[in-house]
Amino acid sequence: MNAPGHAPLHEQPDTHGFGRVTVGFIGRVMHYIAQGPFDAALMAAAKRGTNIAADRIPADRRYVSLMEFRRPLGMDDEGLREFKETVGGFVERQTVPLATILLVAPGDEDAAMVLDMAAVYRRSRPFQVCTDVTAAWDEVNRVLREAGLPEQPLPASIGRG
Repeated sequence: MNAPGHAPLHEQPDTHGFGRVTVGFIGRVMHYIAQGPFDAALMAAAKRGTNIAADRIPADRRYVSLMEFRRPLGMDDEGLREFKETVGGFVERQTVPLATILLVAPGDEDAAMVLDMAAVYRRSRPFQVCTDVTAAWDEVNRVLREAGLPEQPLPASIGRG
């Protein structure tokens, strides 16, 4: 799913009925692709992937997070606890993106899980939900531009699958 030269840093395979998550960097964009269910196991895999990907954060620590969420959506209490812990840990380490953009299917922007995650993210950074690939990448470039960083072309791997 990543463009050539952008291999995922961590991938949780769907071998036990769990969801799947891939985390990698494309320039200044930490890119996640996650397919539910978003339970504690998937959130723990996302945390491991994020920790690995953090080694590739640009030296000036200015980057944008783009997360593609695919169905099934829904997060149990343990998944939400793991998610809050992960976000809190990165905030404590002052490893927070300039913004987080969430790309979901049309109609999923009001899903309870998306609203819960938005509430957690908005405590530490700007957060935007998009339902269109082009709009999501435009938001990525808007954030980069406002930070005085060069825009990035839309990779073919974004929003496919």
